[in-house]
Amino acid sequence: MNVYSRLIILSCSLLVCAFCFSACEKKSTEEGKLIVSESEFILSQFSDNGWSIDAKGKVKNVGEVDVKRVVVTGVCKSCIEVWTPMKWFTYSQNDDIVSSEQKDVVETIGHGEEDDSMFDQKDIISYISVGNEASFSFKEFAYFYTQSPDQKPELPPEEELVIIIESFLTAEE
Repeated sequence: MNVYSRLIILSCSLLVCAFCFSACEKKSTEEGKLIVSESEFILSQFSDNGWSIDAKGKVKNVGEVDVKRVVVTGVCKSCIEVWTPMKWFTYSQNDDIVSSEQKDVVETIGHGEEDDSMFDQKDIISYISVGNEASFSFKEFAYFYTQSPDQKPELPPEEELVIIIESFLTAEE
């Protein structure tokens, strides 16, 4: 092999190695971190016999990057998942629940505000910069059905009601 061919092969090899090293460069490990800084649970009556738990509060960005599309919801740990009178229960809209079951619940106990988002149990915060807070509120994440309009339920214990940050994206994504 002549010197010219060896020089071309060596140059190409160095170019490929340089490309590999630059492509494998570590990205920064900055992550978003959020905390629920304030929360309040509200008992609201949406029909004669139907009650629900609504929530509001604030989420604070304590991470190193701005975040977007923060999905916040609530969970009642002591609630049952079966619609039963005189007990707190949860009812989530998902693929396992057919629309006829939703219609039965709405016809029996109502659903609060008359709009297309009948079971609006989440809030989405569009953007929170580092160190700042944003407010959230959502309705009807737990229900109570009474047999008489005169009965008013008590909220479950505060430690059984939890605000959960389901998901978020960093602003760079």
